[in-house]
Amino acid sequence: MKISSLLAMLGGALLAAQSWAAPQFIADLDILSFDGTELDANLLVPDSPPPAGGYPTVLFTNSWVLDKHQYLLQAEALAENGYLVMSYSTRGFGQSGGLVDVAGDNSIADVGVLIDWLESNYPVGRLGLAGISYGAGVSLLGAAADPRVDAVAALSGWSDVVEGLYPNDTVNLVWGTLLVNTAFNREPIVDRVWSDLRSGRNIDGVIEFGAARSALGFVDALNANNTAVLLSNNFADYLFKPNSMTDLYTLLDGPKKLLLNPGTHAITETLGGNDGHIWATSFRWFDHHLKGEDNGIDSEPKVDMTVRISNRLEQFEDFPVTQNSSRWYLHPRLTRFNSAGMKESPYSGWRWRNEFHGGADTAAGTGIPLISDALEGFGIPVYTSMAAINGYYAIEYSGPVQWSTLKIRGTPTLDLWIEPSKPEVQLQLHLYDTGPLGLGRLITHAPITLHDAAVGEEQKISVEFFTTSYDVPPGHRVTLAIDTEGAIYQKPADTRYQIRMPYRRGLDSKLTLPHL
Repeated sequence: MKISSLLAMLGGALLAAQSWAAPQFIADLDILSFDGTELDANLLVPDSPPPAGGYPTVLFTNSWVLDKHQYLLQAEALAENGYLVMSYSTRGFGQSGGLVDVAGDNSIADVGVLIDWLESNYPVGRLGLAGISYGAGVSLLGAAADPRVDAVAALSGWSDVVEGLYPNDTVNLVWGTLLVNTAFNREPIVDRVWSDLRSGRNIDGVIEFGAARSALGFVDALNANNTAVLLSNNFADYLFKPNSMTDLYTLLDGPKKLLLNPGTHAITETLGGNDGHIWATSFRWFDHHLKGEDNGIDSEPKVDMTVRISNRLEQFEDFPVTQNSSRWYLHPRLTRFNSAGMKESPYSGWRWRNEFHGGADTAAGTGIPLISDALEGFGIPVYTSMAAINGYYAIEYSGPVQWSTLKIRGTPTLDLWIEPSKPEVQLQLHLYDTGPLGLGRLITHAPITLHDAAVGEEQKISVEFFTTSYDVPPGHRVTLAIDTEGAIYQKPADTRYQIRMPYRRGLDSKLTLPHL
């Protein structure tokens, strides 16, 4: 064998060995933050020399309760692709010191300290932040605070803390209790704010606490930094609903991408749901904005929306995805045993009034808390018998039969005239896809609580349902079901009230459905 051929073979073997060599994994790093708090982190260093501008770098932030080990699979995949990757436990979680402050000033300052440490010890190029849930919120706020952050992947995050825990002035009891009681090392202010929210005291203070922790209030900084922001949220996420994230998305001026998926909070991303589309897109986002790869993600449609139940992916140029809508007006029911109606023309008959009562839950709802929401990501919807809703404790309105598929895309809204019998009342609003046999599949829902209503007076409320993507099949109807209690929400202290629904010319209650 010629010497040149032998050298070529050896060279090829060395190159192959290098390409399969694992990145260096540093399992335990204790990094002192600005106030002496120890932050527990791990690090993956590529087994390749840094590019001229330094390693593309990603800093992963843990979800609530979890720690630095959460993203090992994703971190390894990035490191094998040439990224320097750090994962850390936020203060109060894992082996990190300090107390949980709900993405407060200390936690955001920690992000800057970790970036400083990376830059002091390694050649850092363009840098991105990523995380699920709590990690997503911290990533967005960290990017707003530090212009060194070039890109963000915020998955199942929030842009408005108060909207998550107090949607339409309604206490999100199940999720709020779960969060507070699982943060064992928390700052006292967390308990104080949760107590105030549950009791209805010092709501201005609650809002102030939330505003300082909500990216929606720091959008100018994200725009000034020209941060490339990827947002991903799930339709059945009843903690951090898509609505506030779509609000943030529309205000961003820089590079942006929005993913809207079936499933509930954090489960879709954690279990690799949506056929892996969320993480694959996040990696492509970083490849383009941190590595400079021309992979086409910057020229693709900005909005990826996956249809509920069918899990079919659709892409749109922007959000809102459609300007088309149908407007259906509410018409009265004649007795408690008949459904009311929704029609394309306003009610113009005699003055009429329906009523229903608080004090009991009905078959209308979001299913088993947490469990039903998670199953939806796997194409298993929440079903209910529509015949079990209408009556003394609820009212339902049946829309017209759809002779072709009604492709609901976006945020339905409801303008509703009511006459409450007490100053504090709650309404749980549900939209169902009702088949010919009277079985309904939940499309979306929304709560609303009035804490100082004008008793005995006609008044209009306007409510946004949670953003959705749903196909109503031919032969089915959209049904609006309204009752006064929901399994995941805190009820008013006194549930013995009546809700009267007035109907007359010029007093139009209407449902607006955006659709393709």
